[in-house]
Amino acid sequence: MMLHKARRLIEENKNEEAKQLLLDLTKEYPNDKQVHFHCAEVHDGLGLEREAITHYEKALALGILGEERERAFIQLGSSLRCIGQYDEAMNILKAGLKEFPENRALHVFLAMTFYNVNDHKLAVETLLSELIETSSDQWINKYSRALTFYSENLDKTW
Repeated sequence: MMLHKARRLIEENKNEEAKQLLLDLTKEYPNDKQVHFHCAEVHDGLGLEREAITHYEKALALGILGEERERAFIQLGSSLRCIGQYDEAMNILKAGLKEFPENRALHVFLAMTFYNVNDHKLAVETLLSELIETSSDQWINKYSRALTFYSENLDKTW
């Protein structure tokens, strides 16, 4: 199928050519979740987030599965955040977390969205939590208990 050609073009960094091919494929195969997902990705990669959003939404609605589904939630949430649609971004990222609660990128993109809606405390708490849970740094690990406590009490003084 031509989808393989489009993916190869993306790998070869021929994104404009891939974009046109994928747009043509969306017309020929309007219900193909893979075509919409890759069409969204190429638009996103070209900085065309607004155009990417429709295709991510379509891929998710058509039931894209596995890692591509996870990526679709992340990339759709990120694109919505980038264009200032923070509530929609939050909804998508939270929906992604319901399906993929262990996905660290979803948590981090959600933290950035919290920042954008001026919930700075929740943004920092979320980022600290991710740092504590994922860091292999000896100093972060050594102070993880204190960092956890303080992340829950950011506004407190003693």
